[in-house]
Amino acid sequence: MTSTREGAMMKNFWHRLMGARGSATDTFFPDQIYPHTNDRAANFGNMFTSNPVEEIASHRLVFLGEIHSMPPIVSFQRQVQRAMQKRSNQLHLVMEHFSFELQPLLDQYAEGNISYDQLVRKYHETGEEGHDLEPYRGLLEDAKGTGARLHAGFIPRSLARKFMKESPEEVLKDASNWLKHPIVGLEGSDFHYNIFESLISGRYLYDKENTSAIGPTDQFRRIFKAQVFKDVAMANKVNQLIEESTTRKSKDAKDNDNFLVIAGNGHFLHYCGVPERVLLQNPELANDSCLVVSAGLESSLSDEKDLKNSLRERYGDVGSNAADYVLFYEIPDDDINFNVKEETRKAYDKVGESAALPGNKLKAAWIMYNMGYSEEQFQAAGPDVYNFQGVGNPHVHAKIQPGERVLDVGSGLGIDSFIASHSTGPGGEVIGIDISSKEVNHAQSKAQVYGLKQTTFMVADMEKIPLPDDSIDVVISNGAFCLAPNKKRAFEELFRVLKPGGRISVCTTTTKMENLEPGVSWPLCMRMFVPQRDLKPMCEEIGFQNVIVDDSDSAMSMEIPEEVLRESNPDRNKVHVGGDDFKHLENYDMDQICARVCVSAFKPILGSTSPQELFPRSR
Repeated sequence: MTSTREGAMMKNFWHRLMGARGSATDTFFPDQIYPHTNDRAANFGNMFTSNPVEEIASHRLVFLGEIHSMPPIVSFQRQVQRAMQKRSNQLHLVMEHFSFELQPLLDQYAEGNISYDQLVRKYHETGEEGHDLEPYRGLLEDAKGTGARLHAGFIPRSLARKFMKESPEEVLKDASNWLKHPIVGLEGSDFHYNIFESLISGRYLYDKENTSAIGPTDQFRRIFKAQVFKDVAMANKVNQLIEESTTRKSKDAKDNDNFLVIAGNGHFLHYCGVPERVLLQNPELANDSCLVVSAGLESSLSDEKDLKNSLRERYGDVGSNAADYVLFYEIPDDDINFNVKEETRKAYDKVGESAALPGNKLKAAWIMYNMGYSEEQFQAAGPDVYNFQGVGNPHVHAKIQPGERVLDVGSGLGIDSFIASHSTGPGGEVIGIDISSKEVNHAQSKAQVYGLKQTTFMVADMEKIPLPDDSIDVVISNGAFCLAPNKKRAFEELFRVLKPGGRISVCTTTTKMENLEPGVSWPLCMRMFVPQRDLKPMCEEIGFQNVIVDDSDSAMSMEIPEEVLRESNPDRNKVHVGGDDFKHLENYDMDQICARVCVSAFKPILGSTSPQELFPRSR
């Protein structure tokens, strides 16, 4: 069964398969892994107009590398799974998405004791993997319906983190209930680290003329230990299943247990990680295995020459042997935007879950005063002012007047809305919209506690604001535009809902250059920032007048005393907390790359061009 969302999206998906395999005599890296023997035909650069699913599925052991939760990739996985099931009396599906302690949950689902929706709910309640499982609904329903065995494939994240800090012996002891097969390759190879480091740092790996000059740094060795431990655990599970299958079958039985293994590309590329450990224990499967990795494209390159160039750019020339096949795919902008919004919603829902816990009021005061909030505004925010979220102070340019109707876009936990409510008074109205239902619920409950009857909150998308045209006097926003996938559409919505003569004050973070430095792994939020120089012409094209991009308080860093930070509550969930994945950015000067700005502008009255004529602002 295919979900409505998946079915609707699949109509727009485009994908092509291209061969990436050289011959056994081709070499690109001196120490690379290549499991196939000479009789395995090279297919590098061959484009398959009809997907070679049957050829892929003809192998007993198939590794499908993915970018997580991308529907076109999952659609291809379903095709391979169905074809493998037809060739096998028993198909084993091993997935990274489920850690070993969730195996009983998978068993309950496979046995029909819980529905898919119940599986997803319990998955998020009890596990720590946190994958978006909705795109996999059809894949798992197919597996359940055809009798495929479902297997959790990864060590719990907590043990992987522990492996980075403690002795391997202690962690292996903790994991002994799951790792029952002999452990293979607990130390990762230099070649594997070279691949791993390039994925994190963005370093280009395939410059054959200058490989010595662009070698990996040791910056990510610690994280690499956790990566290898995950690979070891998944390979251990697959090896265990293969051994059990071999033991179980009779002497004259056919090799009819097949194995489909799904994980992120980084666990499979160049046969490193999981495949090398499985094939080391089962060399007879070297030519009976197949590896496919996935790569997204910005546009649908249907021309074979263009795709081959893209293959070389991403994975090197013939002989690099990143995989047997590469699945190139492209998703329309609307669906990319959907995924970004879903990630944003989930992240801020987690913040909303802990918003009722006490926070660091002193830290909030330090930040807000440095952003220009007054003592009066700080007090108006309410007792849980520690729930402040933002990148600036929209009230400086908004200058909200008594009786005005205010819209707070990306209202979060409600702090700027409460300040706006104080400014507009009981004769005005404040409406807060946010994509996170849990933050909206928290803000609405606080408004009721504070007796702010003129302040309401609703779940809404800033690109589809559920308000009539010409209905708002002032729009404020503090940080939400940083993650708006379609900035122009969002500003167009602000223009639409504003009354003629209405104004906006939008605080957001921008980049100072047109494009971020290529070859560097940047976090999602930075990749979503709009170039600062694009803001004014974009707003003017929409129809705004008197557009000002104020960068007078643009610094990205703020010094906060240690004694202030010490008061923070570790039980409160956060969004922007850095992490090992982006430690490589510590040497970058973010003030040279990004800037916090406040965009102010007004919607003209027909025949009038002067903002001073339209609304006098207090000085």
